[in-house]
Amino acid sequence: MLQLRRVQTPRLVELLGAPVFAVLDRLLGADPGLLRLTIALRGTLTTALTTASALVIGHLAGLSPAVFANGIAFSMMAPFLMREPTLAQQRRTLLFLLVPSLLATAATAMLHAQPLAGEGFFLALVFFGYLFQPRAQRMIGIGLVAVITTYIGLFLQLPRVLLPFQLFASLLAFAVVAIVCLVALPITPAVTLRRAVRTVQWRAAQVLKSARQLTRGGSLSSPRMRRDLVRLNEAVLAADDQLAFLEQDGGDIVRAGLIDLELATARCIDAMRTDEPDRRDGLRLHLHLRRMRQGRPYVLSAKSLEPGSLLACLLELGHALHRLSVTARKTKKNPLSPVPAPLPPGPLAWRVAIRITLAAGLAMAGGLALSPHRWFWAVITVYVVFLNTRSRGDTIYKAAQRIAGTLLGITAGLAIATFMDDHTGLQIGVLLLSVFGMYYFYVVSYTVGVFCVTMMLGMIYGTLGEPLEALFVLRLEETALGAIAAIVVAFFVLPARTRDQVRSSGRNVLVALADAVKATRDVLTDGGISGTSPDAAMRKVDRQVADLRLSLAPLVARRWLFRRESFERPVPVLLDCVHSTRQLVAASRQKPRRRPDDALTSRLDAIERRIRQLASSTTHSLRTLPITVHASAKTDSSPESGRAADPGSERDWEAPLRRLETSLVILMERLQIGALEGFALDA
Repeated sequence: MLQLRRVQTPRLVELLGAPVFAVLDRLLGADPGLLRLTIALRGTLTTALTTASALVIGHLAGLSPAVFANGIAFSMMAPFLMREPTLAQQRRTLLFLLVPSLLATAATAMLHAQPLAGEGFFLALVFFGYLFQPRAQRMIGIGLVAVITTYIGLFLQLPRVLLPFQLFASLLAFAVVAIVCLVALPITPAVTLRRAVRTVQWRAAQVLKSARQLTRGGSLSSPRMRRDLVRLNEAVLAADDQLAFLEQDGGDIVRAGLIDLELATARCIDAMRTDEPDRRDGLRLHLHLRRMRQGRPYVLSAKSLEPGSLLACLLELGHALHRLSVTARKTKKNPLSPVPAPLPPGPLAWRVAIRITLAAGLAMAGGLALSPHRWFWAVITVYVVFLNTRSRGDTIYKAAQRIAGTLLGITAGLAIATFMDDHTGLQIGVLLLSVFGMYYFYVVSYTVGVFCVTMMLGMIYGTLGEPLEALFVLRLEETALGAIAAIVVAFFVLPARTRDQVRSSGRNVLVALADAVKATRDVLTDGGISGTSPDAAMRKVDRQVADLRLSLAPLVARRWLFRRESFERPVPVLLDCVHSTRQLVAASRQKPRRRPDDALTSRLDAIERRIRQLASSTTHSLRTLPITVHASAKTDSSPESGRAADPGSERDWEAPLRRLETSLVILMERLQIGALEGFALDA
């Protein structure tokens, strides 16, 4: 008899009701730990306070608001660029960002009277900003602040006598950002982790809810089911991001708990695939869903249950949820070693720097032909389009997103300006909402982020009384020009093919899978003391899968227009391999009651070698590799093969081993077909 005992019930959910709770569920699913929300609030508040302070000081001193433009721009950029998890790191980043703001302001005060020198200095900043990015993560922010501050100085062409006030504007923005981000709205890793763990619980509930609905009239292998499983994995990764900033013991326990929760949810799905839930099972599942979606931790107890049954899987899920929630509440920030050791600096990015500088030069020449003063819109398009793009497809995809966001922002901006004419208060409100949306959506939806930026510019120029129609048309032309320049350079100057990047990302997934299998084998042979822990290796696999999805994004977008039904799709089978490996990692935490059988370690060795062969063959021919599979993977097709074995037994390894061997055979066959020269995303 399964018994549920409630430990805690948030009254907020009961007061808000189901519709609002559903909205909160989606919000937390898209923003685990509320990090994006916190960053958006900080950026909006710093921009508003800096602007208000600048207007007051300018009114008292008889200065134009343009004198404080560089400071206002700094207050908009700094909160978004201070993304480190600890306050000490954020303080250092803020200091590093202040330096290029001051230097660029001083340099442009001397150069704006000489257009050629100023434009040459601007291109030099673009080149060196990209060149040194691999040396330090902060170089992205430093380069962006220097580039935007330089353009502001070249555009405004303020007299040198106002330079002290411009430098004061940067210092004013620095003080406001420090107070808001480091004192008023700090980001605390432990609190963020607890929120993210709750998000994982909600995502797991969504998976079970979809499975419950699909068993009534659909298929548990549908795209909706896979989408919900991917969202659960993304939430797990987001929570795992915070573990490096916690006590080592607590972080390891939470990491293991996250994997257990993900696996327990998947086992519930497997149980529902094997046997359709009856009325009692449906009621138990409903109780689990209700408690999980309302964020209620609970304790479960049960008598002997049939391994692999839905009831046993729900019991396992309940225990995983309870352990994870209790551990997250007790975990504290590590005051001694809050961050991992910094990575060694990478090589200088000569290739990217040459391409971005050439594209920026082309965009600048065309932009100057369109407008001698607003050419920056073309150049900044090139600058941001090349950020984090690794292939021609990435460049086209991001350029299309920027054009689409600009076009939508222009349309909405003109409509709002028409309805809000002479309503300054409403315009300021829309302006602040645009700033908030820019911060909140920029990372997850570049199109929406650009839309908010265009709306923000429209509100700013609208309050200044400038004609928006001609301004918006010019912005669209400059944006299109910059996008074309970026695409031309991406195709013809040191090009990188999209499919090459996809194959590289897929190969990295296979290498990470082989490392995870090796880590589980090491646990059997020597307790894992000689290598990487299986949990850490599994998280590396998950991150490489996320990178593969990012590489595939341009191809998926292209298939909206050019769909090829005949494509074989290796990625779903690759994800099956990932899931089976995750089960092996979970089994490796159970100490075997006797010395492991040599046959088990031999099978793990064979699987590791097989995966490494696949990884080394994705750039060559796969047809020369023989297709082999363990005999048990061929013959065992009974429903019990997918069920969990008794804890602590070596049988915990058997089912995931069979599945991994079978999935590798299918993956091998699909890669041999040559679909998309290695990898294609499932529909």
